[in-house]
Amino acid sequence: MTLGYLLTWQMVWLRALGIALLLPQMSGRPPPILIRLGLATCMATLLAGVVPPAVLPSNLWAYGAAAASEVVLGLAFGFIGQMTFAGVEMAGRVISSEIGLSPTHGMNAPDVASEPLAGFMGAFAFVLFFMVGGHLLVLSAFARSFDLAAPGHPAVNALAGDMMIRATAHVLELGLRISAPFIALNFLVTLAFATLGRAVARMGVFVLSAPMRGLAGMALFGGAGGLIARYLFAEIAHLPWRMLELLPPR
Repeated sequence: MTLGYLLTWQMVWLRALGIALLLPQMSGRPPPILIRLGLATCMATLLAGVVPPAVLPSNLWAYGAAAASEVVLGLAFGFIGQMTFAGVEMAGRVISSEIGLSPTHGMNAPDVASEPLAGFMGAFAFVLFFMVGGHLLVLSAFARSFDLAAPGHPAVNALAGDMMIRATAHVLELGLRISAPFIALNFLVTLAFATLGRAVARMGVFVLSAPMRGLAGMALFGGAGGLIARYLFAEIAHLPWRMLELLPPR
């Protein structure tokens, strides 16, 4: 085992560590840190012998800069990969609010684990990601990234900042596209009971509309699984391209 191989392994490990630190969460529960470190170690061991070899830095400052840059690039990859799951969880929160299943959180921020519908949709996206081979696509994009940015010499596209902003905006787009039918359903139910309340003044429309909105929302949710899966298929298929767009073209 040569010094060049150890340096290459370390640089691959640091880039993989950035991805492992931002692994998708399962119903709001992040994977244990030992699992993340083990995953980064496995990825580095598999790829260190097939990626371009790293060049030994001239001094300690260059070595520290190369190591920090590898971690930052890996974090950018993980951030892009996590955006799809963030959009699904956002859609779950919007749907819960529209059909009357959103709990009251008080002063704390909403937790996915305390929202059954958002947690279910996050788990559904997590399972679907592995069913369609999304993890293999991410691993192939990660291996391809070393052809565009060699170990120890990470580089990013000049438009990487704009791409990160668009990826963040895409979370809002994806969440609203998935929850759009439920927003329309809430509007129709509210309009129907408002009209009924004007026609029958003594009917308690506010009391009757809440269970009707919940029943109609759950019925729509039961039939919208194919639509949600279609959006997720498209997002998972484009995930490797979004990751590699952060790197400079050859």
